[in-house]
Amino acid sequence: MHLVRHASTVAVLSLATVGLLAPSAAAVRPAEQTVWATTPEAGLPELRLDDPSINWREIVVDGGDVERRPDGAAYNVFGGFGSVSCNNTSNLLLDYKEENPDAYWEIMRMLFDPVGGAGLTHIKVELGSDSNSSSGAEPATKRSADEPANVLRGAGFHVIADALTINPDIEVEALRWGEPSWTGNDWTKRYQWYKETIDAAYDMFGVEFDWISPAQNEVRHVDYQVSELNWTIQFAKWLARDAAAPDARYDYSRTRIVALDSYRDGNNVAGRILANPEALANVDALGFHYDIEGGPNVTRLNKEYGLPILYSEGVAPMIDPQYRLAADPARGGVGGTVSAADIADRFINAYRWSGAESNPAHMTTFLFQPAVSAMYEGTQYSPKHLVRASDPWSGYWEGDVGIVTVRHFHQFVADGWEYIEGATGGDGTKGDGGTNVDTSTRTVLTARTPANAGGSPEWTQVHANNTRTDRYFEVKVAGLGERGRPLHAWQTRGPDAGESYDANYFQNIGYYAPVRSEVIDGVEYDVYRVRVPAYAIVTLSTLPHGVHGSTVEYRPGDFAPQAQDEILGLPYRDNFEYDDYPVTVVGGREMTYLERRGGTPRYTADQDGAFEVVATDERRRRRVLQQQNHADNRGYVWNVWGDGRQNVPSTAAPSTVLGDHRWADYTATVDFRLDPVDRDPTLANFAGLGVRQLYARGGDQATYAVRVHEDGRWELRKLDAVVASGTVAGMDTGAWHTLSVAARENVITATLDGARLASYADTSVNPVLAGRVALVSGYYNTQYDNLAVTPIKGRAWKSTTIDDSDPRVAYPDGFSFVQAGFAHFNRTQHVLASGQSLALDFTGTGLNLFGATGPATLEVRVDDRTPRTEQVGTVGTRQTSYWLRGLPQRHHNVTVRVVSGTFTLDGIDVLTAR
Repeated sequence: MHLVRHASTVAVLSLATVGLLAPSAAAVRPAEQTVWATTPEAGLPELRLDDPSINWREIVVDGGDVERRPDGAAYNVFGGFGSVSCNNTSNLLLDYKEENPDAYWEIMRMLFDPVGGAGLTHIKVELGSDSNSSSGAEPATKRSADEPANVLRGAGFHVIADALTINPDIEVEALRWGEPSWTGNDWTKRYQWYKETIDAAYDMFGVEFDWISPAQNEVRHVDYQVSELNWTIQFAKWLARDAAAPDARYDYSRTRIVALDSYRDGNNVAGRILANPEALANVDALGFHYDIEGGPNVTRLNKEYGLPILYSEGVAPMIDPQYRLAADPARGGVGGTVSAADIADRFINAYRWSGAESNPAHMTTFLFQPAVSAMYEGTQYSPKHLVRASDPWSGYWEGDVGIVTVRHFHQFVADGWEYIEGATGGDGTKGDGGTNVDTSTRTVLTARTPANAGGSPEWTQVHANNTRTDRYFEVKVAGLGERGRPLHAWQTRGPDAGESYDANYFQNIGYYAPVRSEVIDGVEYDVYRVRVPAYAIVTLSTLPHGVHGSTVEYRPGDFAPQAQDEILGLPYRDNFEYDDYPVTVVGGREMTYLERRGGTPRYTADQDGAFEVVATDERRRRRVLQQQNHADNRGYVWNVWGDGRQNVPSTAAPSTVLGDHRWADYTATVDFRLDPVDRDPTLANFAGLGVRQLYARGGDQATYAVRVHEDGRWELRKLDAVVASGTVAGMDTGAWHTLSVAARENVITATLDGARLASYADTSVNPVLAGRVALVSGYYNTQYDNLAVTPIKGRAWKSTTIDDSDPRVAYPDGFSFVQAGFAHFNRTQHVLASGQSLALDFTGTGLNLFGATGPATLEVRVDDRTPRTEQVGTVGTRQTSYWLRGLPQRHHNVTVRVVSGTFTLDGIDVLTAR
């Protein structure tokens, strides 16, 4: 519909607050020039930028500037964003689905609904090996050659099946990290593992794989890359052969093959493919990770052979904006390293980065690893997510700016849209997987509806600005349908003073109209003048409400759950029976709780090994928790960062963690029975129970743990170092025993079968005073039962953990902010020098200051009491530097001033009596 408006009635946005002026009366265009091909949204302002001092930069958008094959099809079309469900990162979704199904489906819709959510279009799952592949151990579908493949283990295949009910067009893929040792790296046996798993996924869930990446994830060494490419070719041949077999579940020949999912080695891998005619005949896409640079070999694969290029593993945003904003306010929570603006910048530069010159990567799909952090806080590489889901007992989850980032693309660019080459790409210095903050001058993606789609073309342009400088562009457009159309502007940036941190997410701020026409090389272009604020994402589109016609603005809190972030209550008990859960139908079959979860116990997160519930012949213990790996079936490790060998059996002690990182003083108790079968005398046979587990650190996982060995030896350990030990005389190793570990402030007490083994007072400078429980085992079928975590009478069992970047913590004298690694709470740290201080108002009975720090002298004032001088020693990650107890349960304020030295704060635990 055409609408002629008088210019005097067009709303004008005054940008005086940023140094831009509204146009003078003389600058208003004549009414006859204001002709709209589509009607601007009623009530939205026209965005006018007429300050003569602006230094405009040019972006030329030529609708015919699409690189096409001889048949007219575009070489590269938009694929968008997807998810990698691997390394046990999705495991807790199984518990969300059981305990809080409404929350589970809300999370799934946030991730996969193309209309109301992020609309992720691709899911890649790990074929697990029971060995830790980064953030935990993904369970093996087959632990022996004759075991039927079980795709109910772990969360990956469940996620695929449920996501497909939301959007059946999602593409699915599988990839291995480690490998079950029964294959012996033999290709025939490895193919058996892959193929039977592929068929099991179809038989159980009806899943048909669109993609398989047969090679080991991020295989690095040259010899192994050559071998893995040859294996990939053989896999493709065998799969094509089996497509014609009588028992074929579906036409496997439609499954496309990715090679080699390398780590920043795309051009070398592309060269190996180009040098191998069989690879060229059998490989359908090139995937590599954490890189935006292509190369001549990548270009040849893409342009001469038509292979799409995938950013097949990349990070999701790290550090939630509310913490970024408090620590780094100038970037508004939207900008910074691995921020929302950074992720958008990576995706755009992965298509064409100026530093790659004539050989850009031309990546069209970007897979988040992971999209959902359904793993415990402190797990390796957490947090990085679109959705954080670490508390299945309460149903609490957090969705934030990562979803907004994806919606800036997916809501306005549909799958298969064509890239407009000269108006797509970015610059800046190359960083870790993208470009460095504050180094670029232009990052823009422009795409159009396919040329063969019929009708007038639509087009969209997405800008990512991860710099401190506002950008101003004259966008000159031709060859894209009717002239004079408004561009609808959707913007995400930080808050203004006094606003909530998410006040300006994904807002439809108005529209841009052409300000003039301009002839370039004989072609007349509409010229739009556009502003992209510092640390912001801006989408411009001819589609006022997106590709679905239903795009709406974000409202603060839209991605927040209804549930409160409640601590897992104590006492907590698990006898691993689960009789009170209903039977449900999965894959057309009625299944119990344990059947539909492949034996996965509630709330556990395996770090190494495989802990599953099994049936017994005992009347009193119908089901028990058993560690399933032993000397003969432990998985091969993911060893690409070592010497590259793929047949290295796991040696890390099997462990699983459970519970709430905010648990303070409690007693953990579990029954255990050691495996009577000694398959390898070089492997220790023991059962262990740990307390105060906070982050992934190997060994016992927990800070304090007790191990009991088959010969009666026991050890009480702190951070894997023995602090007390002994031997139980005449221990019956074939019997069930009860092990208990009590954590009462800094005193750890261990008992076995009711008899005290040791009581250890941790008088060091670095105790740990809160955390989850952990079970640890040797590589044996150790059994556990009747796990209980109970409060200690008269002690505070729960705490509230406050991040150092939480707005409740004040730093009146300044600070230095550190964007830290995964082991630090929310990846943030504040560093205080002499004379600087922190202040907190809280309600509770005590507190812990924690975080890796050097020695310092502190002055601590609580309420109106006389300040106390405290010495802080060298403290490691998540360890307690200073703790305070004995306060009445009421409101308090505390001020901590650094007298000398440097003090680093990661967070504060506030203890409460209720």
